[in-house]
Amino acid sequence: MSENRNGILIIQTGGTIDKRYPRTHLGYAFEIEGPAVQRIISRAKVPYSVEFVTACRKDSQYINQEERQRILESCKQSIHKKILITHGTDTMTETGAFLTEHHLDKTVVLTGAFLPEAFKDSDADFNVGFAIGALQVLDKHGVFIVMNGQINESNKITRNEENFFLLINNSLY
Repeated sequence: MSENRNGILIIQTGGTIDKRYPRTHLGYAFEIEGPAVQRIISRAKVPYSVEFVTACRKDSQYINQEERQRILESCKQSIHKKILITHGTDTMTETGAFLTEHHLDKTVVLTGAFLPEAFKDSDADFNVGFAIGALQVLDKHGVFIVMNGQINESNKITRNEENFFLLINNSLY
């Protein structure tokens, strides 16, 4: 297989970014829909080829090792050297650590959102756009978490409920 240097593989796992809250007869309940990132990419008019894959559609609290293995296999099997994974924030660091252990010869960026893409004040568009930009400028392989305007190696941060991530080291950029 030939290597696609300009294209991006985007893997959906679910999480808040993909949530919708349809009205039910008892109020509202969330559903995880198709990749919100597809809507974001179409609005942003990204100039590279983009391939979309769904590994799972779950709240990240419920992602297990089987799904992480599916994410890993999608990364390994892809011809793309640049991969964006949309993921729920609750276990993003765990998935990042799992992928880091496997030493992929690719640049992998995980991002997500605190509010669903469907919400007016969501951070989804900014985070996805920044993550795509990060894929274009990162000059080394590895697994990175890109959120809130920061690029961090996935093994150098931990989650913090108040401000999403507590940085162990300063962000790379």
